[in-house]
Amino acid sequence: MAMFWQNGNKERNYSKTRFLQVNDMRRNTLAILLIVLAATAAHAQRSPWPAPVGSETAPRRVLIAAENTRFKIALVERMVSLLDDGNTHVVVVDHSRNGLRGVDPREYSAVFITNSGARAQVRPAVLQWLDQVAAHDQNVVLHTTQINNWDPPVKVDSITSASSMGDLNAIADNLVGRIRRNL
Repeated sequence: MAMFWQNGNKERNYSKTRFLQVNDMRRNTLAILLIVLAATAAHAQRSPWPAPVGSETAPRRVLIAAENTRFKIALVERMVSLLDDGNTHVVVVDHSRNGLRGVDPREYSAVFITNSGARAQVRPAVLQWLDQVAAHDQNVVLHTTQINNWDPPVKVDSITSASSMGDLNAIADNLVGRIRRNL
């Protein structure tokens, strides 16, 4: 009887060990899965825009609102580098995701919006924001990438240019010149 009890105990110990091994594998698999999901989520939420530059207490503040396109990302990066002079705080937001909601242009020396609406139309969310801040929009520059004559239904400083990577530096220089008029 004692022998039976020992064998039963060994089987029970083996069963318990096997159970713990299976649980360890499940726990490790779950941990790896969670790490992969977290890394994927972090990558998906990573913004293409440069981090804010300059001190938040800088005497000049510029807000750049853009859309996530290859040309706009390159244009904004170039513009931010031109504006990064140590006396200007530059923040970039994605206006296609309601990035302008709650933004008061009076908090900035200049607000630059680059728009690439269908058939050169200003995006509805941008028009709505411009309507909301119409009393304080003197420092706003609106840009679109389009080569035809462009007459947007807005009262702010407006400019158009082609989306040509070859002309990127010249376009950025021109746009930063317009922004600096407000600084």
